[in-house]
Amino acid sequence: MLKFVRMRPPVRRVLAVDAGGRSLKLLMAESHFGRLRILKEQLIDLHEEGLVAAEEIKAHLQATLDSWGSPPLALVLSQHLSTSQVIDLPTAPESEAAKLIEEETIKLSGVSESRIVHDFVRLETSVPNRQHFWVTISQEGEIRERILRLGIENQDLCEVTTVANALLAAYRECRPLSQRAILVHLGAQTTVAVILLGGQGAFAASFQMGGDFFTRALARLRNCSEEAAESLKRSRDVLNGPDASLDFAGIVEGWVRKLKRQLDDWFQHNPAVASESSSFEMVASGGGFDQPGLVEYLKKGAGLAFKPWPRSRQTDAVSPSKHFEVAFGAALQALGHSAQPVSLLPEDYRRAWKKRQNTQKLEFASLALALICLLLMGLGTWRHLSLISRKEALLTKVEAGQGDLDNNAALTAVLVTGYEGIRPFFAAQANTLDTLKTLALLQQSRSNRTFWYVLLADQQSYFTQPVAPASTNKPFSPGGVPTFSERFGPLSPFSQSFSSATNLSPAKPGLIAELCVPEGPEAARLALGQLVKGLKQQRLFSKVDLLSDDLRRNLADPKVIIPDYSFVLAFDFAETDFQPILFRQKKPLVAGPPAPPSKRSPRPAWTTLDNAESPTQNTP
Repeated sequence: MLKFVRMRPPVRRVLAVDAGGRSLKLLMAESHFGRLRILKEQLIDLHEEGLVAAEEIKAHLQATLDSWGSPPLALVLSQHLSTSQVIDLPTAPESEAAKLIEEETIKLSGVSESRIVHDFVRLETSVPNRQHFWVTISQEGEIRERILRLGIENQDLCEVTTVANALLAAYRECRPLSQRAILVHLGAQTTVAVILLGGQGAFAASFQMGGDFFTRALARLRNCSEEAAESLKRSRDVLNGPDASLDFAGIVEGWVRKLKRQLDDWFQHNPAVASESSSFEMVASGGGFDQPGLVEYLKKGAGLAFKPWPRSRQTDAVSPSKHFEVAFGAALQALGHSAQPVSLLPEDYRRAWKKRQNTQKLEFASLALALICLLLMGLGTWRHLSLISRKEALLTKVEAGQGDLDNNAALTAVLVTGYEGIRPFFAAQANTLDTLKTLALLQQSRSNRTFWYVLLADQQSYFTQPVAPASTNKPFSPGGVPTFSERFGPLSPFSQSFSSATNLSPAKPGLIAELCVPEGPEAARLALGQLVKGLKQQRLFSKVDLLSDDLRRNLADPKVIIPDYSFVLAFDFAETDFQPILFRQKKPLVAGPPAPPSKRSPRPAWTTLDNAESPTQNTP
């Protein structure tokens, strides 16, 4: 099961522990997306709290850690338990440099039965063909003894660093542009001196003289208890003014000589900067400098112009409270904000912390994957909901369109019903006009010709009559003279369509005309062909052809008929919108591409024979 309390990318929160001789300083810091902030600071005075025994200190520290959520710990190791130094090596690959540093650490540590823990970081240098490394070493037994003394062996220990390295990290965070400085930390038991050159750590040393050393000396001079001497030292200026003690000033001078000896040794080994020692800024930190008049006395009597710990000049920068500089530097290194990190974490703790980091990464990746899955599921759900919404909107539009279509169909049905009621009137009027025009064309066709018409009837009336037993188009010929159709064949292949379409009524909108051509066969054929050809070219007709023999009716008066010279023509009027669908042009039943039917626009109701096309105009 995932623990959301620990769902943080490693390491994002750390608790630095700076355990001194008189106080215990705790600082919790957090790095949130690269932005550093201090969450809590607590200083525990061991003497005021009555925490003298080691078991009491363990119990109190454990209770404090539990109340703060047991975050990962960064432990500050006393500087006198370690050694930090710059090692100069020839240019070599990283693996060879690590081996050379390991050999050098053995030389620096001397002969010891305890294992050595060391770490190093490369420094920038302008010396050609050389490389410099800042190396820190310590005995593993001293580190473990420090861990056991505080009772934090079962905690998540992520970092162990020294006071000097913590001071370097804290100072560079507050003064990132400072190139030269001497940091002096006056603690209860130890004084630590660190030199920065070119913005990098160049020297670190310590000696066992601190605030408690001054207290014990003052108690011996005043012949009082250490508690009384400590109270006197904190309340009065025993170095300047009427309460000054020359003997106590001598004690302080001894501390100054010890400090200067450490610094002079380094300047002697670095003659290039020895003449510029005044350019190094001296910075004081630690509770020992809280003694009244001490900083003023060192400035006047010893020429040591100490400045208080600097505060960052940036508005959004993070600065620790007074006395928490070392703890702040340890937290910076644990959070990865140190430019010169050196870790003395033992190997088993290092592996345990690496495992913890991998677990945190796995938990963080699992949470990120779960969030991504939830996001994808949310996006998928949103997409499906949007598709459903779009489909519902489209369905609504389709239903609305179907409703409009139904309304339109109902309105169209009403209009068609009304139109069907008046269409027969316009159809009859158009048929009357077509009939009058046909009469005019037939009358014109007889000009200067010898044939005559013996019958003119509309097709509906003509085909309602019964078929005669013997057709007038096929009279008996005693001399064996064949009929016109037998001798010359039909004038058009359409003449066979009427007899083949037995399932359809042959009557169409049009006329039937019967005529006699009293000429020889060839002359009759020529005259009849010219007549049909001329009438076919009129837009008035969709078809003009000889009627088949099986559809003929004997309606003409026999007195005006000459046997074997009587012929029947069928005139189909061109299709109009006024005609019923029953009489619309049908596809021909014969093979081959049909000729496009002639379709005329319906004539208006007020059209008369006077403004109709004349036969002369329609004749090509």
